[in-house]
Amino acid sequence: MFRYLIFFLLTIVFAQDTFVIESSIVAKGLNKPLLVRFHPETNTMYVVQQTGEIVIVNNEIPSENLFLDISDKIALSIMPGDERGFLGMVFDPNYVKNGYFYICYVDKENHSVVSRMQVSDNPLVADKNSELILLRFEQPFNNHNGGHLEFGPKDGYLYIGFGDGGSRSDPFGNAQKLDNLFGTILRIDINTDSGYNIPKSNPFYNDKNKKGEIWSYGLRNPWRFSFDSLNGDIFIGDVGQDSWEEIDYIESGVGGTNFGWNIMEGNHCYLDSTCVSDQYINPIIEYPSDANYMKSLVGRKQTNVSGCSVTGGYVYRGKKIQNLYGKYIFSDFCTGELWAFDYQKDIIYEITESILSDDRHMISSFGEDIYKELYIVDFLGVIYKMEQGE
Repeated sequence: MFRYLIFFLLTIVFAQDTFVIESSIVAKGLNKPLLVRFHPETNTMYVVQQTGEIVIVNNEIPSENLFLDISDKIALSIMPGDERGFLGMVFDPNYVKNGYFYICYVDKENHSVVSRMQVSDNPLVADKNSELILLRFEQPFNNHNGGHLEFGPKDGYLYIGFGDGGSRSDPFGNAQKLDNLFGTILRIDINTDSGYNIPKSNPFYNDKNKKGEIWSYGLRNPWRFSFDSLNGDIFIGDVGQDSWEEIDYIESGVGGTNFGWNIMEGNHCYLDSTCVSDQYINPIIEYPSDANYMKSLVGRKQTNVSGCSVTGGYVYRGKKIQNLYGKYIFSDFCTGELWAFDYQKDIIYEITESILSDDRHMISSFGEDIYKELYIVDFLGVIYKMEQGE
């Protein structure tokens, strides 16, 4: 397991000195897109919008007919920076046969909800009445909701990320408590007719004082995690508080990892400078949280900053960009910066200039299609496909 720290600013290599990656627009005219998924058989693009819709995209243009609309169920204000709404979606590994997919949203009572849904007889429209709620619990604040969903490529279990419950500094210490679901990655078995089962191999299975669903904990707000499709390792983008953004790592099959929040922020003691840090798992990358979040939201340009809200991505396992193979791609929502991390050589490549224009970008997520090619989700309404440059 990786337990070392990469000092971000000391290891940057500019991408134009090594390889060139470009991008093309594959979808535009979207409304607050947070996630892109691909039909496991046809590779059709589905886009999750924070406003409550799943849109199918053909030839760059969102279809007028929505795959799913739950805008009447979600909590989302018109104020900039609201972190609620429609947050996550993933297709069941057997979607072609059973038509199941899973969603996560914050409802009007400010509860996080994870549900199973099913496609209707029309393959382009979901059955809104098919919702089966698996998890529902109240959020104490309106931020740090997490809500990302992924299926493990090796075990087939559903993994779910939740933030610490919000506000500042995790005031209730939720992320270090194991009797709640805040600040965690959960692992559940959905291969059952109703509800879910807790895998017996989960680290806290059958412990009456701890939530058996928990796989890892000590996270502030895991905004996008993913599996390396080659080996099942997990990479997590965990949004920082005041000083540090971080990328965390879980070796395939290893549960019970504690990433330290709110004792630690990145590799640093947070509330108590004399904390005992060696009992927590260090991030594999940290970088300064030095941009201003509100300035980013309103579009004010900031110079000489790295970011203030990490967006986790994917390890590239496609075939079209050879020099990118095996590198972990991630970004920052506040600055739109893009990086590729070669974790075998401990090098971070700055690839923003190569891929995107100088226009303003707010990267809310990445996507991986059935061919393992990568896509960039811009919250401002555009989806880009990463491509080999010339």
